[in-house]
Amino acid sequence: MQITIDIPDSLLKEISFGTQEPEREIKFILAARLVESGRISTGRAAEWLGISKPRFLQEMGRYGISAIPIDEQTLEQDVVNARHDTV
Repeated sequence: MQITIDIPDSLLKEISFGTQEPEREIKFILAARLVESGRISTGRAAEWLGISKPRFLQEMGRYGISAIPIDEQTLEQDVVNARHDTV
């Protein structure tokens, strides 16, 4: 399946993509968000993008997107547990 999205040139200029290939970057962002939401695996996302899994994970980090979905409550509990373990 192919999906076409119209993006005005003015918006593309505002977004200021870091690469010369906005289509590739948009595809990466979509794949990363699908991984973050638990809808696809990192391996599947990397395969779709045609890159290695380690490179995909590295790029996710560069964008500040977590490959491990975690909610705020779980994170807070982990911090409490870590503080308790160090005392």
